[in-house]
Order: sequence, then structure tokens, then C-alpha cells
Amino acid sequence: MKLKSLVTALALSAAIPASATELNMQNAFPAGLPIVGTGADRFADLVETLTGGELSVTVHGPGALSPLPEILENVGSGAIEAGWAYAGFWEGKAPAAGLFGSIPFGPDAMKYLAWTMEGGGLEIWREVYEPFNVVPFPCGAIIAEAGGWYTKEINTAEDFAGVNFRIGGLGGRILGKLGANPVLLPVGEVTTALQTGRLDGVEISAPWVDRNLGFNTVANNYYFPGWHQPAGFTELIINKDVWDAMSTQEQAAVETACAEINIWAIGIASAAQADALAFLRGEGVNVQRFPDEVLAALRDATEEVFTEQSAADPMFKRALESYQAFSDKYDEYQSLSALD
Repeated sequence: MKLKSLVTALALSAAIPASATELNMQNAFPAGLPIVGTGADRFADLVETLTGGELSVTVHGPGALSPLPEILENVGSGAIEAGWAYAGFWEGKAPAAGLFGSIPFGPDAMKYLAWTMEGGGLEIWREVYEPFNVVPFPCGAIIAEAGGWYTKEINTAEDFAGVNFRIGGLGGRILGKLGANPVLLPVGEVTTALQTGRLDGVEISAPWVDRNLGFNTVANNYYFPGWHQPAGFTELIINKDVWDAMSTQEQAAVETACAEINIWAIGIASAAQADALAFLRGEGVNVQRFPDEVLAALRDATEEVFTEQSAADPMFKRALESYQAFSDKYDEYQSLSALD
């Protein structure tokens, strides 16, 4: 699909009222980035096929219609009809949103998907977004990420002090407890920020995605596990008025496309990581696990953040308790059925 220029998009939006069958969608991620970027075009192609072209989606590259921090508000106002982003970006505006981007030290992708779709998570997610006049959809399940790239080794929890680290969502609050400075930058600006020293580290995704971004040329220490995001979602958001005006067929096409992309994303990403990791090792990247004491400090900081956020925001507390209750039931069956 071709991306419209900002000038063309603005001219069209002025001349043609927003239609439930024509969506301009702002992508927060570069188009070629696996899953988080390419998934947007896959979504557009799927819904057009499923509706016989009755629902048309035009994907716009990062910053074309809205800067990243304003995508949620611009979709809610109707300035653009849809956005393709990550719920953790909005946790500063709606604390509970962070739990729908990822749950630090939380579930794997299948468990996260199960809670969201069948355990009550999606209903809470949509309540969280009601004040913004948008409807969210999990539209690309993300498997476990890496723990991030650092320009120096992280041997103790004290090594986080003063580190300027690109991270979104709850992970930023947690690293802040250990003295790091969380910074949210668009993906396209990160490598330059590492080169200039504005950043000392970054997390984006897993090896298959990260290898495309060149971080290994400026930050050679690649840590695991991705404690901050053992699973996540790419998020589709649609203006609620636009969603309500869609036909039943169009709504079903959106939901079906996202369901397909969730499974596609898990499968393709799971298959690709080993080769990507081997490539990075071949480039001389220092691949290692965080020391146990570092993970213990991060876990303690996570519990502290969860306690604070639950006390400050009733919806955060409700969402977290919903996940925890579901997790207890889910884990009982998993422990009985596991072969090891």
C-alpha cells in the first residue's frame, strides 16, 4: 500500500468527512519493521479483502499525521480515524493502559492473549480508553522481548543509576526506581540518540526486530530476559464514533483481521529469533543474561510500582487483580498438564 503525504492527507481530510469505511491509520512504527511495522499493512490488506473493499485502510508512516505522543488524542478527537501503536505509550495518561502493553515479570504471549480475549482483560482495557473516545484491539501478539541494549555492562542494580534508557510503558517507571532515566523516543530516532550519547541504552523488541535497527554498532551489550515485556501487543485503536458507525461486517472484519495477526505474529516471531540471535553473535555482540541479583532488584521494583499504581488508580488495581486471578486459574491447569 502507498503512504499518502501529509499535505495530501490534510487536503483530503478538509474536503471529505471521515467515513466509517475509509480509515486513515497512523503507524507509530517504521513500515519495514517486522510485526510492529509490517503488521499494519497486513491488517489493512486483510480488512479490505474480508470486506470486498468496502472498508479501506490507508497506513501512514511515523509522524505523517500525528507525532507519537499525540496519537491517542488525535484518534479520539477524530483528527485521524485509527492508530497503530502500543498501549504502554499512554500509561502516563491512563496508568492502567500500561498493563495492556505488557505486564513486567508477567505472562507469556499465549497466557496474555488468553486473559485479554477470554479472561476479562479486553473489557477492562476498553473501559480504560472510554474517556479518550477510542476502541482498542490487541492486533499483534508479541513474544518475549530482549532486556535491552546497553553501552556498558550491567553487573549490579547500581549500574542502572544515571543511565538514559529508551523504554515505554511500566518498564520505564520500574527502571526509574533503580536510578535510570526512562526516555520515550520514536524508533527511528533511537540509533542516532545512541551515537550522540543522548541515550545509554534502548529496548525495542526481540532479536529479529532489533537486528534491523543497527543497535549493535553503538551498544554492544545485549541483555536477556526481557523482564519488562515477557509478552505484549501491538495495539490498534479506532475512533469510537467511527467504530460505532461501521457495519456489522466491517466490525467483524476488523476483529477477524486482528485475531489472524495475533497468531501470525506469534508463529513468525518464534521461528525467527534463533537465526537473528546467531547473526548478532556473529557480529560480535555480547549476548548475556542479567545477573540474578539484578533481576531480583528489578522484581522488587516492579512490586513497588504495582503497589503505588494500584493505590493511585482504581482501574490499574482492577486490571492487575483481574490478571492475577486469571493467572492463578490458568497456572493450575498448566502445572497439571506440563510434561516436565
